[in-house]
Amino acid sequence: MIRKRWKWAGMIAGGAAIAVAATLYALTYTGTNIYPNKDKRHAILRLEDIGPGGEYGTPENLGKLRAVLDYIESEGIPFQMAVIPRSIRLGSDGVWQERGIDDPQPDALTQSLIRLLRQAEDNGGVLGMHGYTHQYGDTVMKGDGQNSGTGYEFKVPGASETKDAGYAAARIERSLAAFERAGLRPAFWESPHYRDTRAQEKVFRSYVGILYQPDLFSLRSFKDMNVYESRNTYGQDSLGSVYVPAPLDYITDDASVDKLLRKAKTFDGLASLFFHPFLEFPALEAVTGADGRTQMSDGLPVYRYKEDGASSKLHRLVEGLEREGYRWMSLNEVVPFTPAHRVTLPLGTTAEDVLSGDVTGSGHADVVVREAHRISVILGDYGTPRNRPQAAAQVWLKAAFPPQERLLLADMNADGRQDLVAYDPVTGAVRVSMAEDGRFADPAPAGKLPTGLDRLLPIRTQDGSVAFAASSDGKLVSDSYRDGRLASSAEQLTALPADAVLYAGRFLSMESDDALYSSLSEGGLSIAPADARDSTRGPVIAVKGVPLKKGEQLLVGDTDGDGLDDLISYTAKTGVWRVYANEGAGRFKPIDNAYGPWAAGRGRIGIAADFDGNGKTDIAAYDARSRALDLSLSFRKHVSEP
Repeated sequence: MIRKRWKWAGMIAGGAAIAVAATLYALTYTGTNIYPNKDKRHAILRLEDIGPGGEYGTPENLGKLRAVLDYIESEGIPFQMAVIPRSIRLGSDGVWQERGIDDPQPDALTQSLIRLLRQAEDNGGVLGMHGYTHQYGDTVMKGDGQNSGTGYEFKVPGASETKDAGYAAARIERSLAAFERAGLRPAFWESPHYRDTRAQEKVFRSYVGILYQPDLFSLRSFKDMNVYESRNTYGQDSLGSVYVPAPLDYITDDASVDKLLRKAKTFDGLASLFFHPFLEFPALEAVTGADGRTQMSDGLPVYRYKEDGASSKLHRLVEGLEREGYRWMSLNEVVPFTPAHRVTLPLGTTAEDVLSGDVTGSGHADVVVREAHRISVILGDYGTPRNRPQAAAQVWLKAAFPPQERLLLADMNADGRQDLVAYDPVTGAVRVSMAEDGRFADPAPAGKLPTGLDRLLPIRTQDGSVAFAASSDGKLVSDSYRDGRLASSAEQLTALPADAVLYAGRFLSMESDDALYSSLSEGGLSIAPADARDSTRGPVIAVKGVPLKKGEQLLVGDTDGDGLDDLISYTAKTGVWRVYANEGAGRFKPIDNAYGPWAAGRGRIGIAADFDGNGKTDIAAYDARSRALDLSLSFRKHVSEP
């Protein structure tokens, strides 16, 4: 089917802009993690210009869109959708047509689109903001530029305001609000036709951590994504951003499919591309019943691919890339963490003063700060936008803790809130302050542990109670907590090397924790059962697949929500983070891409916690100089072996 030239004019302009920019800006081809997708045969699919109008402005075409999504999902292909929240266009009858996912009372067609978008999210789709209206103005423009999907929204000729930072902020705020009203979560921003100013991009990067568009100031966009560590300053400060280009461009017709596949044969970068689903419509047919009428499902006509499939450009594209050895990836796998919020901490805060945990029972981690004569809590709000100001610190407890007393968080009474635990390594005394509504109760004595323990780890046991694991005289010991008191175990669980550093997590089972220790003298990591009352856990297991190096910080957390804790290494000097996915039985496998450089700098301390409450562990880096805790969030999905 022949389409109007405007469908592609903007994209051609975007490609030309990259070429022009490449001649104007030099790039140093050395650096850290500079080509994270090189030679990995990663492919990413972005479905372009999805909105409540235009090509998707009828029930029939929404039914066809559903059929395309069904095919993609049936093939197990992760996909991204660039969504235009509001459609504005001038009809052939001279009447303006307007509808949006942010309408107070969306019509039936828009409700159907919203349902499709929600189902796409549930089935692995990643949604993003493709402008707000993907057009500008309310008068007829050359080439139908007044219509959504055709027109420009930024840097519009003859409209100087569309170059302003304030205009950019207003448009992305409306787009964010539209997603929120529809119950959708945007993961990225893409400027229509890749057209904006550099100042406007800085605005967009302040609102969302990933721009799914080429960085026109970098030759790297011809091959791979570009990570910036720069500070974003529009609104609340934040750290870092990522540009993800589409170096394989897009499809217009059968010839362009052939061209893309020829390029893919020798391409060694990120095989990211975008595709307009309406190109598949000629390959579809209505599903009819015995009466000859088109069948309906959830208010939309049902369509399927014709049996021969000969006219499907998407089928050819998918099959061709898979023949070349490409593997379809989600944006959230190619970029393992999304640069997010910054939390500013009180003056004088050191790394030892910062704790993270769910003290409210909300499901997400809060930031707990030890100050001179009090404990403060910063209740985080880590949804979009990332530049929203965080709440002021609240004083939850007025009490003095001696300098030698070590603080940690643990849910001592199984009420879903983490309590404050203080351990004095000089006397062995332990005090517990229970988390209540908006406060910690006064510290209460809870008994004693051995003196001189270096690292006290809360352990969740098989019966749901809490124990504490620690290294004592070269042995791993466990002390349980019941009815407000500690009960020391006479059993020493396993011998430890002198340089062992302990960690705790769900390494072998989703039901209880074990201890993990690192040892440079032994040259690796080992998992040891940490519950003395459970005789079924077996001997110490040597960890495979994690080549931890000197200078790397080790963090523990479930980054993909599968119920088992992964290992995360952080090299502060370079700002590179590596995730080792837990495959069970002590086996860990590095995920395809490292993350960063992000939060690079000597002296930075890494922290792992589920800050946004989505069941997946996020990362944070504390910088004492700026008194800031910078966050990057995980939206990874558990990926099974093929």
